[in-house]
Amino acid sequence: MSFKKIILFILSVLLTTSLNADSLGFKAMKIDTNKEVSDFKKNKEKFSYKELISFLKNSNDKKKLMILGALYASDSKEPDSYGEYIKADPALAMKYLLKSYKLGESDALVVLSGLILYNDKMSVLDRDLSKIKQYLKQAKKEHVKSASLLLGITELLRSEYEEGISELVFAANKLNDSSAQLELALIFQKGIYSQKEGRTVVETDRNLAEYYLNKACTNEEKSDKVNEFCNSSRVIIK
Repeated sequence: MSFKKIILFILSVLLTTSLNADSLGFKAMKIDTNKEVSDFKKNKEKFSYKELISFLKNSNDKKKLMILGALYASDSKEPDSYGEYIKADPALAMKYLLKSYKLGESDALVVLSGLILYNDKMSVLDRDLSKIKQYLKQAKKEHVKSASLLLGITELLRSEYEEGISELVFAANKLNDSSAQLELALIFQKGIYSQKEGRTVVETDRNLAEYYLNKACTNEEKSDKVNEFCNSSRVIIK
């Protein structure tokens, strides 16, 4: 496998914002590589996963360690040129993402939280989502924009509905986050019924759904996923 394909694999870590299997996911967290990784690409056309892991691990660079953590979150779908695979190791993924954070990469907390939320192998690290709630609160304090979006989703999944909606509203209105705007549009279109409480905990509201849908679709900084949704035939508020 070429370096480009491996990096694209790493960058495909998605932090989706769906409340359930019927919802859409919007937010993609892209992890940037730096000059050293680019230089490595030029010097080696093909290399093994072991070489890549060794290169990232020995750098002690916060960006590379964040990439390494994301790499350990999932099994590789295909072998490299040497027939090697990467096996998911949630403990190592968390270790390197937290190490990246300690070195000053605040985004690592959001990457870790998103992986625990939406990656089955990583979810074993925090079944009740209490850890990632704290990670995201800390990332929010450190002004990581995407933290509020995921914090809102986490609150909703923990059945903390008032807090979750409040956090999404903050992300949508104060941070102009198009993914939060679209998430709110879908929530107010469908409402949220709590199986646990046996009642509707967030009522449908056509006016609010239309308001947030309009904000998302006219947002000049909307994400590619939001743009794709807005340009599709699914943009209907009933």
